[in-house]
Amino acid sequence: MPFNIIERILVMMELTLQDVLRTNFIIPLYPTTFRETVIPVPPTPGVSDLPPLIYFDLDNRFNATQEQDIKNAIALVLFNWSNHLTQKWNGGLNNGVSDLAACTNTYATQNLRPTWYSGTPISNGRRATDVAMDQFTEMIKDNGFRRSPRARIFATPLPNYVIVFGLTAFYQNRVPLSFIVDPIQLRDPGVGFDLGSMFHAWLHRAGFRDPNTTSYFATECAMCAMRGYQPKFPGIPDEEFYRYFS
Repeated sequence: MPFNIIERILVMMELTLQDVLRTNFIIPLYPTTFRETVIPVPPTPGVSDLPPLIYFDLDNRFNATQEQDIKNAIALVLFNWSNHLTQKWNGGLNNGVSDLAACTNTYATQNLRPTWYSGTPISNGRRATDVAMDQFTEMIKDNGFRRSPRARIFATPLPNYVIVFGLTAFYQNRVPLSFIVDPIQLRDPGVGFDLGSMFHAWLHRAGFRDPNTTSYFATECAMCAMRGYQPKFPGIPDEEFYRYFS
């Protein structure tokens, strides 16, 4: 078995153990060292008690440029999250429809419910976007206030064009924002692919599953972020976007 595949399996096993045990105290299955990197959380109207920062243990195999690429992608995820909640807040009326929700509502019809969800049935992409972004808020708070296990970002080769890999979470609270990032795939020449792959991985951590095809919420929502909430481009197949997803 090629070394890259063995490494990826060991890292995925470590991430799975972190999810199952929900603890920082896990014997490393793949030996590497980490450095902490921090990212500011944008102030967001209508959301109280936000932490000022979120924290990640970044694999030391990432160089400084790659670290900045990862930080930029996460910052763009935070921008999309904050923009959605700001537009939904609508100056305090709390009745707005965000650009992200409107775009996703047009295309997403399947897998609208996260794994942990047991509330009122989710019937459309707009409502699924609201649930997803509220879960992003929970993950941000748990990370920033150190309630969840430490978020680790591993530098590990991924198959095909995938940039970021995130396991699908099966619970709502104390979800570690841990990922695998392929350092070779960073800075793809296509605009928005780092953002889209990172956003899609966050949706997996928020509990959404998909087979990476059209009409599925986690795919369509991430593609809407990649397109800047614009309609799908005529002549460009969806596969050009979601081949970067895990």
